[in-house]
Amino acid sequence: MGEIRNAVRALIVVDERILFIKKESPDAGVYYVLPGGAQEPNETLEETLRRECEEELGAALAAHRLLCVREYISGNHEYSHITKKVHAVEFIYDCRLPEQGDVPGGAHGDEAQIGIEWLPVSDVIATVEHSYFSKRHRKYVFPQALHDFLGEYFAANPLEPVASTVFRERG
Repeated sequence: MGEIRNAVRALIVVDERILFIKKESPDAGVYYVLPGGAQEPNETLEETLRRECEEELGAALAAHRLLCVREYISGNHEYSHITKKVHAVEFIYDCRLPEQGDVPGGAHGDEAQIGIEWLPVSDVIATVEHSYFSKRHRKYVFPQALHDFLGEYFAANPLEPVASTVFRERG
């Protein structure tokens, strides 16, 4: 399969909306992923996070906090026939932008990136909940690993906007 790589993902939530990278491929159609990508040699995870957000979103980060670590093995997921063999340890960060306005979109987006989009949290939750029962009811399509993360995240840690933080701190 090759070597294991590190990757970062940015979970950015503002005003009950989540920022996603919108992608399209002939084999998978239109789908959404969190901003982020692979760590390069001699680069810290935080440097990778900043670089990827600048490349894909055209935006710098004001703050970030590690949310969780997950393992992704492409051969175990529905796009294994499309995606090159990837084994990654992904670090998902809760991120903030310096300004809460529109994000311009990066000049060096990933392959297959066709845009960026703010999706309402309520629609994301409904998509994750309903798609367990029927793929026909999916409003948005997320790769299965992201779909599972979103389902677990919102089940375990519902959004509760608080003064200056979007997520409730875990005890």
